[in-house]
Amino acid sequence: MLRSTFYQISLLSVDPDEIKLEKDSFERALPDLLPRLVSLDDFREFHPSTMGAGTCCPLVLTAMLLLQFRYNLTDEALIARCIRDLGFRYALGLPRWKGPPRISSFRRFRAWVRVAKGPEWLFRLSLTLPKEAGLIEDADLQVVDSTNTDCRGAICDTYNLIAAAIGAVVREVARHRGRTAESVAKQWGLSQYMGRSIKSAVDIDWSDESDRNALVTMEVRDADRLPRMISGVIKRDADVSAALEFLAKVAHQDVEQLPDGTYKIAKGTASGRSVSQTDQEARHGRKSASQPITGFKTHVLGTVESLFVTGIMMTDAGVHDSIPTPDLLAQAAESGLKPTRALGDGAYGTGPNLRACAQMGVELLTKQGAANRGGLTKRDFEIAPDAQSVTCPAGHTSTKHTLIKNRDGAKNADGSDVRVPSFKFSKAVCKGCPLAAQCGKNVETQGREIVFNANEAELQAIKHFNATPESKPLLRRRCAIERLLSHLVRMGMRQARFFGLHMAQFQAFMTAAAYNLQRFITMSTARP
Repeated sequence: MLRSTFYQISLLSVDPDEIKLEKDSFERALPDLLPRLVSLDDFREFHPSTMGAGTCCPLVLTAMLLLQFRYNLTDEALIARCIRDLGFRYALGLPRWKGPPRISSFRRFRAWVRVAKGPEWLFRLSLTLPKEAGLIEDADLQVVDSTNTDCRGAICDTYNLIAAAIGAVVREVARHRGRTAESVAKQWGLSQYMGRSIKSAVDIDWSDESDRNALVTMEVRDADRLPRMISGVIKRDADVSAALEFLAKVAHQDVEQLPDGTYKIAKGTASGRSVSQTDQEARHGRKSASQPITGFKTHVLGTVESLFVTGIMMTDAGVHDSIPTPDLLAQAAESGLKPTRALGDGAYGTGPNLRACAQMGVELLTKQGAANRGGLTKRDFEIAPDAQSVTCPAGHTSTKHTLIKNRDGAKNADGSDVRVPSFKFSKAVCKGCPLAAQCGKNVETQGREIVFNANEAELQAIKHFNATPESKPLLRRRCAIERLLSHLVRMGMRQARFFGLHMAQFQAFMTAAAYNLQRFITMSTARP
């Protein structure tokens, strides 16, 4: 007689050893960790007394939320695994006869957590256990970097983006008037914009520039006349106004007007260009000169040795890497983990960022970019901001200067232009200098000019740091952030799960929370 073991494991008392759950697995540790993080008192607002007792345990829903972001699962896949996966059922403490909460209950709970408790709630809690266990003893030195996160929305070219924005306005007006979008579009002669792609609704020769210009001209003119048409039909509400505002932006961001009044698509990419109708905060950007990205950037601050995430922030892809650094440090400070020194690559070594970090009590150390080999640059001059002097590579020193408007457009607190010293070496000094040819054109007849940056003292401090023996071994430790980022990417941070920047930020916080807990579990299991 054949022996069968199918369904012989009782779900009423799942033995983690019998189902071979690893000692450091997330599912095995979660039942013990969760009560140390949250309690039922944290969820009193989720089930007000007027609603009676809740049918879903909030601790179970919290565990499901962490499992979702730990394993990068869709809502449907999460519910399926909570039904069929013994490890998940053990993590949730579900007996044999009981199923997990419904998907609608889970989504309602997730929205409540984000709004009522704050998107960063579980992220902050995830750092309390390793802090109490003494596993983050290296918080004084941390590292910062970013990685790209693709947006959830569909990326459109200029033709489809304008068409989609026109269609969105028509749909909002139709909803406001209680009519179908198709009937409103037909009445206004805009039916061609209601399909998935304007390119399938028009019959033109795409190799003919005049045909392409005629199409974009029609779109721009239809976009410009829509506000006038609407003003005589309905009173704008917030949704209609938002749709019109987005249409006004995309209708003119990529086009230029020709002398005859028609339009054509402009060359290049406009700064801050919107790229998606369904994800309007997504932008084009660059991770490096050779790596364009579209959507968002995930900025991460973490410890070097223990590899815990202490700060995480989402921005659109067009935001420079250095800008969110003070916000990341503020997040770390709220958890009591603000570093005294932080490491970053050359992108973080901007003058304003160095000064902002210094004002927060953090010394930001970065690598300087490669020097221009085409001649002598400002970096080759010895600059003393305190002494207000500049010494050239040939040994000549200039102390005479004039104050000029800062070239990067920096402003004072009162809105006035920041003025910086401009040092100029005399023609007599530069004429006949053996290095004059490397200093640039017309140096011997006009003299060499060196203009200070508004944050010159901070830039010179970084220059001197890079010249010390300590800099190379210390900056090599920046590579720790690559390992940390790879963990977050594997857990789903390469792709946004939701629409909108605020929801992408929630995803970042939750993914970092799940990662920190897994890191704590791994380190605690390995500790004697």
